[in-house]
Amino acid sequence: MRYQLLIAGALLWMLPLSASGGPEDPSGESSSAGSLAPRRWLVQDLRIATRDLLRQKGEAGQHLLVCRDGFSMAVAGLQLAAQSAVLRIDVVGADAEDAEATRYQVYIYLSGLVSQEQAAGLRKAGLEVASVEQGKATVLRFDLDGEIFVTADRTETGSPEGLLLYRRALEAFDSGSFDGPSESESPPSRGAASLLGPRRAGPAAGHTLSWAPLTEAPLTIEITREADVEVTTIMGRLYAWWQQQDAQKTGSTVYELEADNLVLWRYPTDANRVGTDPMPGQRQGVGEIYVSGDVHIRQGQRTIRANQLYYDLRRQRGLIDDAMMRTFDPLRNIPIYVRADRLRQVAANEFEAHGVTVTTSEFHTPQLSVTAEKVHITDMVADDERADSAAVDAGFDAQMDGVRFKYYDTTIFGLPSLRPNLQRPDVPLRSAKVGHSRTYGTSVETQWFLSRILGLREPEGTDSTLSLDYYGKRGVGGGIDIEYERQAYFGRLLGYMIADDGTDRLSRSQKNVEFSEDVRGRLKFQHRHFLPFGWQLTAEASYLSDENFLQQYYRSEFNVGKEQETLLHLKRIEDNWGLSLLGKARINDFLDKVEEMPSAQFHWTGQSFLQDRLTFYSNNQISRYRYRYNEEAPSRGSEEFFMYTMTRNEVDMPLAVGRVRIVPFVAGTFGYEDGGGFQSALDDSPAERQDAVWIGEGGIRMSAPSFWRVYPDVQSRFWDLNQLRHVVSPQLTAVAYTHSHKAVEQRDVLDLGIYQRWQTKRGPVGPDGQRTVDWLKLNLDFVWVSDPGDASAGPDQILWNQPFIPLANPSGSVLLPRDRRATGMFGPRRDYIGTDAALRLTDTTSVLADMHYDMRSGVFDQINVGFSRLCWPNLSYYVGSRYLRRVVSGRERGSNAVTFAATYVIDPRYTAVFSQQYDFDYGEGTRSDITLIRRYHRMNLAMTLSADESLDEQSFVVSLWPQGVPELAFGLRRYTDLGVSETY
Repeated sequence: MRYQLLIAGALLWMLPLSASGGPEDPSGESSSAGSLAPRRWLVQDLRIATRDLLRQKGEAGQHLLVCRDGFSMAVAGLQLAAQSAVLRIDVVGADAEDAEATRYQVYIYLSGLVSQEQAAGLRKAGLEVASVEQGKATVLRFDLDGEIFVTADRTETGSPEGLLLYRRALEAFDSGSFDGPSESESPPSRGAASLLGPRRAGPAAGHTLSWAPLTEAPLTIEITREADVEVTTIMGRLYAWWQQQDAQKTGSTVYELEADNLVLWRYPTDANRVGTDPMPGQRQGVGEIYVSGDVHIRQGQRTIRANQLYYDLRRQRGLIDDAMMRTFDPLRNIPIYVRADRLRQVAANEFEAHGVTVTTSEFHTPQLSVTAEKVHITDMVADDERADSAAVDAGFDAQMDGVRFKYYDTTIFGLPSLRPNLQRPDVPLRSAKVGHSRTYGTSVETQWFLSRILGLREPEGTDSTLSLDYYGKRGVGGGIDIEYERQAYFGRLLGYMIADDGTDRLSRSQKNVEFSEDVRGRLKFQHRHFLPFGWQLTAEASYLSDENFLQQYYRSEFNVGKEQETLLHLKRIEDNWGLSLLGKARINDFLDKVEEMPSAQFHWTGQSFLQDRLTFYSNNQISRYRYRYNEEAPSRGSEEFFMYTMTRNEVDMPLAVGRVRIVPFVAGTFGYEDGGGFQSALDDSPAERQDAVWIGEGGIRMSAPSFWRVYPDVQSRFWDLNQLRHVVSPQLTAVAYTHSHKAVEQRDVLDLGIYQRWQTKRGPVGPDGQRTVDWLKLNLDFVWVSDPGDASAGPDQILWNQPFIPLANPSGSVLLPRDRRATGMFGPRRDYIGTDAALRLTDTTSVLADMHYDMRSGVFDQINVGFSRLCWPNLSYYVGSRYLRRVVSGRERGSNAVTFAATYVIDPRYTAVFSQQYDFDYGEGTRSDITLIRRYHRMNLAMTLSADESLDEQSFVVSLWPQGVPELAFGLRRYTDLGVSETY
């Protein structure tokens, strides 16, 4: 929710955004400009570059740039560089009707002395040059007729008043130490404060305001004068409106107002005030307004109600008493209400609010709300960034004091101050979960925005989280999770600790597992840096207190996440080659790991030679390995370092026979390993150890062009078919191997692939016709191998998108690693048929399936089928089956699991969600979940009962979240999408 943005918007959109937003001043340049001699314009573009830029925009047509880290500029064919610089840029004639938009008066302060040759060149080009601070700095001044381009690695918007560089530039611009008046203009007549310092914006031109009565009773209008100021008082229920141009001057916004009384002020010097108003019920050049009595102000979907309001349209100062604003968030599909005792605009970009309440409820006493005694908002968004909503949110600096989070009138918790980020929910609580389970007992898990807890503004590109948890059967834990990203690097720091006095439950067979440490936890650091010349550096460190901590507290990461490693990886990829260096060490002594001290790899892909007749591929690796075993393991192998090297080189000869693509190829692989060597035959039986081996291979890859046939007469309402197009794409791969020893013997492979699509047309007939969809996809792979393995091999698959398979597999925590050195694993081991299919019966019904059939034994190794359907508008369900044949010797059964899940909207208040998985081979359920969701006014309540038979674990969780704000979910978040506002 963008609560602070809405509070500021109560004044921002209702009143002028800037002085430049009003009508243009027809008087043109100031009177002082008219006395200047004809300007000497430098008709060039100005280009500026810096690493760190601070910018501030003053009144209309005025810009300030502070280059704090490095500065270079190019203009008129000249280049200058300095350690830092300050630039003052004035748009010349910004208020004139005939003004050139690209004319500027530029002042530049450089920290450093310009050489005499450079100064002479600058003066010759029309720039004024002055040396200040006893030759330690230089000031430039010139008139520019061209564009200004600024490039910065880092940009910030704010005030430079506290910078020493800014103060020195202020004094230098005010010193008047230029080489006398130039022909372009007379000496400056304004002081430094008028050039750079904060100053009160002069009044802009007023607006044209119109009104009309809302009732049959006539309006009472009185016009008086006070010191040449015309005051118009209008009494009676009226409707008024005015139009305001946006900051980019590309469009305008209409503001509407209803009130019982209206007072207008017009000034005699207003540029938009003419002698006679064009019609009754209208005033031109209105500078200030005051309204009272049941005030309603509207702009688009936003509405403000108040008792009274005063605003100076020209100087951007305003006050609203007893205000209530209603707006609508289209992304969340919810209304947002902001109430305040008093709203003030104290400067062009500063706002204050007192007695603020923010809620999504229209009731006077909302169910859930956030209150604050005082809110101060600074708008730091440049005009050219307002079209970007993310930039607008990030550009607001908000400070909230006396914050309370309330349920009706009851305060849930409070904070003395809060500094929120408008790009995220405006409360420090990120998520909360309350539940009860057999392993953890009653638990409360919370996550907080760390920067808001500390009252700090989070750096750009940083996301920090504080975790605080309580587990009744385990203890109290906490940690931090910081993610950061910049243009040249990104990374993450994750840490967590818990005083654990319970026992671990890892599976049905591993219950009440003891651990040695009373304080358990983890620390993980990941960083990737993009270096010059295409280099990339990755650093990673992962510490765990014990071997079971990750599986117990981070089960998802343990099952499918990246391996916990400590490494340093440097690589460079350019064009079609890549080079990498890797160093990897073990710091958790209870884990089996492969250390690499170091490894180097070089890959060269698709290099053409002999006038593109041949193509070369090369993959090379040299490594210094060491196996590190669990120090508590009863038997451990050697932990000495050993050398491993491998190179595989392939030459292809692409040919075209008609439309058929044929690629014959030959390849050779050499491997050397002086640790355990190569010691396994193709059938996994022991073989005589070999340290140095080689493998030769030759083969062919073929792909025929796709061919198709159209069936225009196919029509079926049941199958949702309108014509049918059948597309077939065949492919063939054949490889034969030779070897130096049976320790590296390989299986010859033949792969025939047939990839098919049946396409039809669906949807309404539009200008481009109906859309084409893939009604059915059916891919078939027929694979034959020589000397096949036994039936325990399992559902291997051939992946020819990566034909290079390393002889060594250093990843994983199984020692010895399962690769060709110690096993027969290298490519597919049995003849099989592989199939995957996708059938879109309708736009609401789909079937997905895949299958692996062992042609040698005549059995299915794996079958997966899934069916999903949406029955509009209240039911959606999924039925799936996964079959795995027994592949491990000695195991009684494989697995045949059926999954069913459904979501049913019982009525507008209640929704039920049910899911269950049952394994027929084991005759037991795997997991069951049932959830009941109750919708209240702007609030959702969910109760979830879960039973995980794989862990012998049961749990009950209550979830609570505001409508449209899933970020504030209290409990599980998996069902928050079911509590959104209806959009149909």
